[in-house]
Amino acid sequence: MRSRLARLVEHKLFDQTILVVILLNAVALGMETSPAAMARYGTTINRFEYVFVGIYVVEMAIKLAVYRLRYFRSKWNVFDFVIIVSSLGFAWIFTGLRTLRILRVARATRLVSGLKPLRRIVSAIMRSLPGVGWTVLLMIVMYYIFAIVGIHLFREQSPDKFGSLGTAFVTLFELTTLSDWQSTVFPITSSNSWTWIYFLVFILAASFVLLNVILGIVVDSLSLHSEGEIIEAAREPDATDDDVLRSELAKLRAQIDHISYLMNQPSNRDP
Repeated sequence: MRSRLARLVEHKLFDQTILVVILLNAVALGMETSPAAMARYGTTINRFEYVFVGIYVVEMAIKLAVYRLRYFRSKWNVFDFVIIVSSLGFAWIFTGLRTLRILRVARATRLVSGLKPLRRIVSAIMRSLPGVGWTVLLMIVMYYIFAIVGIHLFREQSPDKFGSLGTAFVTLFELTTLSDWQSTVFPITSSNSWTWIYFLVFILAASFVLLNVILGIVVDSLSLHSEGEIIEAAREPDATDDDVLRSELAKLRAQIDHISYLMNQPSNRDP
């Protein structure tokens, strides 16, 4: 019985079917935002909510029966487990509470775990968080300094932009994204031409330097961890023989690159 379930879970059609169910569930969640659709198809949509949750529970039960505790070795399986268990609670326990029913939209995030390209991107972003975190901290410090300077310089002239620390932070964030920056900069610089120095220095530092540093960290994480993703895929409980073979080849390639790097280094011994 277990071997039959294993063949079912490892079949490509199984994953494709679950992916279609997730897509249909996402469409149903979107239809719930339309009063006209709910007035016409509300009963049907609500019934399908139970069908979707039932399919997710059956999927999880089959995988638990096949992989048992190995099911929880994959962080994506843990993610799906939390979403499905939460869906059970919201579907049967909190059916009458609208605020909690809104949280059902979390099921749409299963699209991330269902599509390997999206999983690769999310994994790369998670790996880049330490570097991005320090860059964001530096950006907050810079925001704080420029916000204080901006409040002292422009509070009387532009209280809606630099009236308090909070509004100054929002204004500086808008300048970082270059969103409608003219409406902030031009009214201030028109009366005090020297103030362009303040805005020029901030935009260069925040928008053109720090944002590109964050983007570079994420891009490097995507490119440098491609082999790591191959190796990690082989550790999944539903890994195929092809995944294991690609993992071994990735490890061998990394070892060859390391040996090549050592051979190309200049000798530490004096001639």
